Amino acid sequence: MLMMLLALLFFSSIVTAQEASERKPDDLLGLGFFLICLSPLFVLAAIGILWSLAYPVMLLWAAIFSGRKLNKKVSSIVEREHVSIAHFGRDPLSTLRGDYSSSGVSESGLVYSSVVYGPSHWHLLIAWFTNLVGGRIDILTKVIAAARAEAKQRLREQARAEGWDEVLNVRIDTAEMTPASVQKGPRAVEVFAYGTGIKYN
Repeated sequence: MLMMLLALLFFSSIVTAQEASERKPDDLLGLGFFLICLSPLFVLAAIGILWSLAYPVMLLWAAIFSGRKLNKKVSSIVEREHVSIAHFGRDPLSTLRGDYSSSGVSESGLVYSSVVYGPSHWHLLIAWFTNLVGGRIDILTKVIAAARAEAKQRLREQARAEGWDEVLNVRIDTAEMTPASVQKGPRAVEVFAYGTGIKYN
């Protein structure tokens, strides 16, 4: 439909230009005004053509590289986790309240981190097909797991930067960035990790 509109506009402008050579200057002014009024349609048609060509390329790009990118991100998080755990001598994050060691605490404070993650269009397409038949949507589980791991690792790095010995009572909250009522728009989640940073005597 868009191609037909563009072709019609193109041929009508050629015919109008041919007729313009036979017209008076006042008619040429009206013709220029007419072409200026049609220029937004030319721009919209060009954008539509570019999008129709670019969309399959982008989808193919996402199909090939989005899985690799996610795997690289997970590998990077694992390497950073090893560095943090080696620094502390153990995993500094704990879900314990820390009552057992409150007598030896010299300082405490809030430590938090957050990350926003979103699946690629390819991941959403796979999830949509999986949702047709029902069952577990593994691709989105992997994206959310990567987001949670990243938020926890940022919490470890924040604790190290602020000089805490460990982080107790760690909690992780997840919030949707796009409301369920919105049909279009970015689909992403924010993972927010927080806990109590502790310094011992």
